[in-house]
Amino acid sequence: MIKKSYFPYIVLFVLAITALFQVVFYIHPLKFDSIDCFYPWRFHIGECLQNGQLPYWNPYQDLGYPIHADPSSGAWYPMVWLIGYFNGYTVYSLAFEMWFHVFMGGVGFYLLAKQLKFDKKLALFAGMSYMLCGLFVGNAQHLPYLISAAWLPFVILFYFKLATEKSYWNSVKAAFFLFLMVTGGYPAFTIILFYLFVIFFVIYFMKTWKNETKKAVLHFIGRHALFLVYTVLLCLGLFISIYQVSPYLSRLGDFSLEQALFSPFSPQSFVTFILPYTSTIHSDYFNSDLSMRNGYFGLFAFLFFIGGFFLKKPLEIKVLFYFGLFSLMAAVGEYLPIRAFLFDYVPMMNVFRFPSVFRLFFIIAALLTALVFLKKQFESNEWKVKPLIYLTGGSIILFIALVIIARTKGYLDLGSFFSAYLFHDNEKLSFWQAVAFHSIFQIAILSLFLLVLWKMKERSKILLSLLVLTGTDLILSTQLNAPATVYYEKVKTSEAHENVSKYPLGFPEQKAISIEEGGHLPNIGQPYWQNQTTFQKQFSAEGFNSFSFTSYEFIESEYPQLFSELKKNPNVLLSDSIVSEIRLKHYKKDSLFTAKQLFFSPTDHTQLKKFNLHHSVRDTAHLTSYDAANFTINASVKQQQLLTLFQKHYTGWKAFVDNKEVTIYKSDLNFMSVVLPAGKHTVEFRYSNPVLRIAWILSLLGSLIALSSFFFKVRRENR
Repeated sequence: MIKKSYFPYIVLFVLAITALFQVVFYIHPLKFDSIDCFYPWRFHIGECLQNGQLPYWNPYQDLGYPIHADPSSGAWYPMVWLIGYFNGYTVYSLAFEMWFHVFMGGVGFYLLAKQLKFDKKLALFAGMSYMLCGLFVGNAQHLPYLISAAWLPFVILFYFKLATEKSYWNSVKAAFFLFLMVTGGYPAFTIILFYLFVIFFVIYFMKTWKNETKKAVLHFIGRHALFLVYTVLLCLGLFISIYQVSPYLSRLGDFSLEQALFSPFSPQSFVTFILPYTSTIHSDYFNSDLSMRNGYFGLFAFLFFIGGFFLKKPLEIKVLFYFGLFSLMAAVGEYLPIRAFLFDYVPMMNVFRFPSVFRLFFIIAALLTALVFLKKQFESNEWKVKPLIYLTGGSIILFIALVIIARTKGYLDLGSFFSAYLFHDNEKLSFWQAVAFHSIFQIAILSLFLLVLWKMKERSKILLSLLVLTGTDLILSTQLNAPATVYYEKVKTSEAHENVSKYPLGFPEQKAISIEEGGHLPNIGQPYWQNQTTFQKQFSAEGFNSFSFTSYEFIESEYPQLFSELKKNPNVLLSDSIVSEIRLKHYKKDSLFTAKQLFFSPTDHTQLKKFNLHHSVRDTAHLTSYDAANFTINASVKQQQLLTLFQKHYTGWKAFVDNKEVTIYKSDLNFMSVVLPAGKHTVEFRYSNPVLRIAWILSLLGSLIALSSFFFKVRRENR
């Protein structure tokens, strides 16, 4: 017999499966960045792990980069380790990862609501609404967004517990979930959360200082210290990676306010609080990206948020309420000065784009405010149904008015809409067609709830009906939006899998072609568009990746002819043509660039001129093997010359000629060159980063300790 305590989790599980059945049952693959970015990166990480290597280097994009230092890759995220090592990544495992985090988001919010003293049914209502909110559905292509949103309620939950309960284990648990959020999620959410926790720390500290003993104050500080230290320990590998890569990155350099204001949750997007289907239209009406303009968290939750706006709230919810309103003002970007102020004056607020990420904190605040209203209605001694009737009836009138307005805007042709547009991503869908249809559905579901309020007298039955209607509302709104933001409806998951599975696994031999040709191999097939060389196992100078070296972007943008010429070479080049970087502008002005030229810093150029370099057409160099940390080249040359591997020069790379370490010179501002003596030689480039290996071990041990604490707690409670 199933325990009653399991039913909320079963409801959330069934709701997630039903609302996302095209993904859950592998009917259609995920779309956009999920398939173009996160799948290739995770696929490569899995390849590394299954071949007994840590995922240090990705040689297939942008002529190589340290994938372990890219926070979006998931290289430090435990779930990526598990899937990558035991199964390897496919479109199937990617789909599982997506809907699993949606489900966990619902579980986390349910538990958070219970921690804040709400009844199980009310907590379930909040968990359902959060699980299928506009961020999970609208940003379905952005796995790091979903991961952040999934673990955020858990982090807040255990932070409340560590701040109010005298148990150090809560510090460990909070640190573990923050570790999941940091290593798998989008950094912006962690940065915003940090400031929320600063506010809570000050409030709880002052409360403890006034009301508790000195020993309790020290215990409070100790719990926070453990939380901080354990989080740093678990995330140490990622932090070290970011520190090591920061001098190379453009993203951490000149980041403009214009970039930070890109894709806001504009005031026009507020209509999605009640009509999320409007966010799928293909127009510039919202002044924001398709993924960034859905703020839905359930029709009933929004109405109850309005009802609870001015009600008295517990301390935690009051803080979250005002923080959420502030976040909403920041989310609108250029329409208010808040985001610009944060960018200019608040540390770390100037390193991420998309003001719309702030909307998640408003959604959290709004849902908890809605629960305050529901709790007053359903748990007070005096049962008052009138507020619910007024909210519901007034909303019905509003939606009827919207349908009338939509009709005055032109011929809606809803008959054709039902057959051609409904549950499809259709570029011809108009804003007012979306308004009219979704308003009609909202009228129907609100009318049913009004009927429930009229016919039923028992509060428990009304609440149960509310849960059923909320689930129906969330399923339909998700299904309306999913073809536009979640999956490719014209491609089957099996087809997407077969288009990748035809390529070899592991680290096979490179084709004997130029870098340019390697980046323009025949298309894999639907739905793949970007970063296909990861599956084709071919080094490429191209890559769809926000993680870009400043020096590489500089060559692409400032010296496109040089960039074009160097791509005419194979992955390994033998050359005796060396030029000082001082001459770059002169060569650009007179179009003097050729494929064999290599540009070096003045210091390196002076040193290399001392060598008697000479290249012969009969000299040969071939890449014989490679992986995520090694490149092996067999070379035969008549005289001393330069051998260049077109992979980026980066901290940790060492070069060996016949097992003897040699100096690596940086050529063309980016690549690795060594002086090769006359004769036959084996040249090796080896990546060594022992600090990261130690950090990996510490992270693994710390995770096992945290998981063990969960296991023993559950076991003790069951006993």
